[in-house]
This record gives sequence, C-alpha cells and structure tokens, in this order.
Amino acid sequence: MQSKSRTPYDQLWEGLMKNLTADLFNEDRVEIEGVMQDIASFDPRFRQKTLALCHTLSLSAPSLVPSVVKRLRKTSQALKPREMERWVTRAFDLLESKGMDQFFRFLSTTHDDALEEFRTREGLSLQAVSAILEAYLRGISGITLTVGQAEESYTDTGTVYLPPLLSVFKDRDRNFLLYKMAAAHKWAQIAAGTLTPQVESPHGADGAAVTADRGLEELFAHYDNQELAADLYNLLEAARLESFLHRELPGLMREAQELKQEIFLTRRSLRGLSEQSAFVEGLYQYFLKGRVKGLMPAPLPAALTALDHAAQFTSPAETQGILKDLYEAATKLEGPYQHRSFPYIGAIKPDRVALCISRRKEQRRKQIEEMISKIVDMPDIEVETRKAAPAAQTRVERKPRKDAEYLLVKGKLFELDEETKAVIRQSGLFSDGILLDGSSVKEGSVIFSIGDFLEGADREETGVGIRYDEWDYRRGDYKRDWCTLIEKDIHPSDEPFVDLTLKRYWGYIKILRRKFELLRKDLRILRRQKDGDDIDIDATVEAFSDIKAGISPGENVFTKLDRQERNIAALFLLDMSGSTKGWVNDVEKEALVLMSEALDSLGDRYAIYGFSGIARSNCEYFTIKRFDDRYGERVKKRIAGIGPKDYTRMGPPLRHSARILRSLDARTKLLIVLSDGKPEDRDGYKGDYAIEDTRKALIEAKEQGIKAFCITIDREASAYLPHLFGEVSYTVLDDVRKLPNRITEIYRSLTT
Repeated sequence: MQSKSRTPYDQLWEGLMKNLTADLFNEDRVEIEGVMQDIASFDPRFRQKTLALCHTLSLSAPSLVPSVVKRLRKTSQALKPREMERWVTRAFDLLESKGMDQFFRFLSTTHDDALEEFRTREGLSLQAVSAILEAYLRGISGITLTVGQAEESYTDTGTVYLPPLLSVFKDRDRNFLLYKMAAAHKWAQIAAGTLTPQVESPHGADGAAVTADRGLEELFAHYDNQELAADLYNLLEAARLESFLHRELPGLMREAQELKQEIFLTRRSLRGLSEQSAFVEGLYQYFLKGRVKGLMPAPLPAALTALDHAAQFTSPAETQGILKDLYEAATKLEGPYQHRSFPYIGAIKPDRVALCISRRKEQRRKQIEEMISKIVDMPDIEVETRKAAPAAQTRVERKPRKDAEYLLVKGKLFELDEETKAVIRQSGLFSDGILLDGSSVKEGSVIFSIGDFLEGADREETGVGIRYDEWDYRRGDYKRDWCTLIEKDIHPSDEPFVDLTLKRYWGYIKILRRKFELLRKDLRILRRQKDGDDIDIDATVEAFSDIKAGISPGENVFTKLDRQERNIAALFLLDMSGSTKGWVNDVEKEALVLMSEALDSLGDRYAIYGFSGIARSNCEYFTIKRFDDRYGERVKKRIAGIGPKDYTRMGPPLRHSARILRSLDARTKLLIVLSDGKPEDRDGYKGDYAIEDTRKALIEAKEQGIKAFCITIDREASAYLPHLFGEVSYTVLDDVRKLPNRITEIYRSLTT
C-alpha cells in the first residue's frame, strides 16, 4: 500500500528534483525550477505520467530532460488533455521497450498527420470482444491462439496482437468485423507460411535453407532498410493470402471486400508523402480497392502489376523474388521511408516471430529428450509384433518403410524423424541402441515413434510466452507487454502422496462428500407466485391493503421452493514460490486433494494452476488440472509433483487466470488464491509497486464478473490484504495445518 504521507506524485517529484540537482545543473536552480514549473503547469490528466516519464529519463540521461519537457509542452498545444495522455503513454512505452533512439524519433514527429491517431474518436475496445475473437481463432485454426494488445496488429505465431481500440468506423459492427478480418489474416500468415519462409542463406553451407525460426530475420537481414523491406513483403504476401482466405473463409471475405473499400476512403492522398512512403502507401491502396489516390511515383505502376501477380503465388518463395525488385525500385526514390499502419493486414515483426518459434522448439526438444530418457529406463523386452501387442495399448499401426531409419532399443522399434534424430545426436542418449534401415525391419513388427509416447504423456507445454501489461501506480498507467507468462505442465510424480492423504483424512472425506452432495442444486425461494409451497407474507399484506383501498388485489401471494442447477466455475491459483518449501507445500497439496475430492462429488467445474517465476520475462504458470481434465490418476500425480519454485510475481498469473475464466460460460466465476506471503520478485517488483499491480489485476478480474478470494498464512497479511481483496474477500490462517479443513468450508460459503 502506498504511504499516506508521500503520494506517488510526491515521490516522483522529489526523485526528479534530486536527479536534476545532483547530475545536471549543480547550482543552476533557475533552470531546474523552470523545468519543474513546466511540468506542474500541465493538465492533471497527464501531469503525473509526464512526471514519471521525466523521472525515468533522469535516471540515465538527466541532461535530456529540459529538451523533452519543451517537446511535451509544444505537443500539448496541439492535443487535448486525454489525447495528450495517450501520446505520453506511447512515448513512455517506446523509452522503456525500444530505447532512446526510437523515443526521440517519436518526440520529433509532431506534425498533424503523426498526431492524428491520438485524437479522440469513439470506437470498439478489444477487451470487449477478445474472448469472442479467441473462440473464433480456435474454431478456424484448430489450435489455441491467444489475443493480446498492441498498437498495430501482428502475430508471433502464438499470440494474435490487435489494437486496444478500433475507431476506423463509427459503427460498432464494422469495427468488430475489422477485428475479425485482422485476426483471420494473422492466422492465414501462420497457416500459409508467410512467417516461416525458407530462405537461402549466404552464411550457410552450400546455400542451405535456414531454420524456420530464423527465416524472416534472415530474409530481411539482406536489406539495409529492413522496415521498408518488411512492409513490402507484408503487402505482397497480403495479396497472396487473399486467395487462401477466399478458399478457407468465403463468407468472411465477401464481407471483407466492402470493408476494404471503406478503409480505402480513410487513407490520405499520396501528395505530401516522401516518394518512398508514397510508393508503399500506393501499393496498400491498390490492395484495398484497385486504385490509388494522388499522383503515383514513376515506378509504382509496374509495382502494382507485380502485386497482381503476387495474388497468383502459392508460396512465400515466389514472393521473395518480386520483393527484391520492388525494394530496389523503392530505394531509388527520394526518402526517407516512414512506416504507416495498415488496418486489416497490420505488420510483420520478425524478431517476435523468431523468439516465439525458438521457444516452442526448445520446449519440444526438452519434451522429446524426457521421453527418450524414460524409454532408456524401461526394462528390456522382446521385440513386439502386432499379434503380441495388447489390445488396450494405444498406438499408430505402421508398416516398415525402406527409406526410413529405425532404432532398436529395449526391445522396441522406433521410427526416427529428423527432429528426433537431431535430439538424439545432441543428447548422446540411446548409445546402446542399434540403428537399422527399413530393409532390416521384419514385417509385422510393432513400430513406434516418439510421438506415440508424447501423446500418452501430458499435453504439450506451449513454452510460448504470453505478454501481459503491468500496472505502474507511479505513472498511473500500464507498462505495455511488460511481462511474459509461460504456461507449463507440472511434471507428474509417482510418489503416493494422494493415496497417503486419502488414508489420513478418510473419515473427514466421507463427511465432506456427504455435505457437498447436498449442494448439488441451489435452493431458492421464489416469491409472489400464483401457487406454491407457502404463503408470501409481504404479498398477502399488500393484497389486504389493496382490498381495503378498494383496489383489486394481486393473485401472486405464494412462495415456491425452486432448485436451480449450479453453474459455477472455480479456479484455484496456488503460490509455488520458494517460501512454500517443506511442510507448507505438503499442507497446500493436502488441501487441494480434499478440495478435489469434494468438488468431484459435487460436480462443479474447477481448475487448479500454480505460479512462480524469476523476473518479468519468465513468469511461470503451471497446469495441475484444467477445467476439462478429469480428476484421475494424471491429475493426482501432478498434485504429488507440486514443489516450491522461485518468486511471487502475482500480476501476470492473476490476469491469465481471469482470461481463462472469462472464456467460460458460467453464472458464478471464482478465483481462489492460496498464498503464503505478499507479492515479490527479484527485479524490483516489491513493496507498493507489487501490491498496486496485484490490486489492479484483481480490479480487472472483478470488472469481468470474477469474484476473487485469498487464503493466506502470512500473519502480516492484514496490513495489505484488505487493500487488495476487500475487507471480506480474504482469510488469514494462524496455523497452516488448518488449511485442508478450512478450504472446503470457505468454498461452501462462497458458493451457497
């Protein structure tokens, strides 16, 4: 909680004064006071954020603060306070995420066209439709693609990023259609190979194609102006993807044609743009409507013909050939080139794509390696044949292929794909195995692949980071895409923890199941009914009053007991920080076992996740039980596998839990947090900053209709939990050993 004596504004003011005095002006108090007076004169709606920006800058470059304040004062004369607040937010985001160069380039671009996007317009917020868009993407792609916020749309192949507000059109439905089109276009980029092109690298041996995760970066590394090359490639690929989308989503694309023409009407004329910018803008306008506004640069007509040809291409490899020609034509024109946003097709970000794919590949590599280790540890058996194979065992039947390679180990034959062979070479495992070619494998042998074993194991961890904002109470705004959350599965343990817990609490569990079974239907009293089980006293008194007043009384004077089906979704979020090591961790696991046993008898939907991590780039979110998982052996082994990890950064896991709950159709949505202490991480996430971010995440959940409750054993929690959860939405246990019993009581009270 923030100190009542020193507000965030006071802290920033004093910090900035101190930095300027110590490192910039020494005795020049007049100039310091001038800077501070300018800041104090700004409108309150963006004053604190401006102060926070200057304070952050003063930590590394105090001498630049006066010139920045002058820029801010000049821009504030062209924008309204709310618009200026958005402009300062963008500047702050660039300073923190992109560095000084892009920060000052942004500050220096203050002409009317550059400021237009910050001017107030009504629109549709992404928050209002993100759950719908995620469901839509899941439906058309068959995979889980999350939706995140960014200034312009792009995808890293794991998350589809879309603008937080769309105000291209006045009509809400048109803006939603634009969101839908942009999301579909990002999926098309993934599905049709736009983001994973095979690129012939001059750095590779014999011109070998580079790996997919570095394909885009390698492609644009050949060009001096990579931003220009990326925009040209994006437009050429957009033309190619139109035919793909017409095949896959014909209904959407019929609507898209009209919307593209409406977007065209919002674009400015080429007049006033540099020749390079006009060249790219002309291509975009032609893509939208088949025509261009204004006088075209000389090479543009030929480029438009190339764009028509790109619509017939079937792969990114064909696009690469035309890209070179268009880039050469563009660079001969007068510059500089300035990127402008392209509604619908968005942008391409090679660095984000490479990072996402490499993380996914690394996770896959680890998973294959773990499976190989398990196979190595299996007992030796005779080579299996299809006749001897148990009928209940799930596997894909394969016949030996002459052109394939096989590995015989522990009596099992494994067909090796390229990915598995690479992992085996790197790991050095299977040293006792025998390598065979297809002609050496006997017909009728049972043949496995590593994939068979992976399918029987836990579902694949994505390993792909999901970005979340973080609330900075000092600047009064979010740090955009500040944290990266990585979903992981808890590795199951063969220890008999659950069985021992069930034996220890067997008597209590019997009582617990009986109590929870009685809750299967909520009992409600319906008042003012025409017939029912009892007299409604209030309605009867009113009826007699009406009779005395000469008014015809109402007939609805009964009450009726109504049993309503429960419609509850509860997510239990477990603190797995290092401080839970030892018996605290064991008691938490016992509580989860009892809770699962009770809810299994009740039939309520529930999920269990854990969280920990180190710093903002590695916020870990562990899956123990998903909502659609059955409470069976796999989940019980995951509970047994729960162990203490690292730190307690609570903002990202709370926001991710809210996202999961938001996607469910339930009348009551609960988020129950089990923690042993206050939020803290090693990178400065502590104290007021951590508490205020956690509180903001809980407020966001509440705004989405989610009720949060905290159970903690931190005896100092009463000092901060009321500020986080409210006076009645938490409980502090004086003895952790009470947790197994109390958690079930608390759940009953929250849901009845």
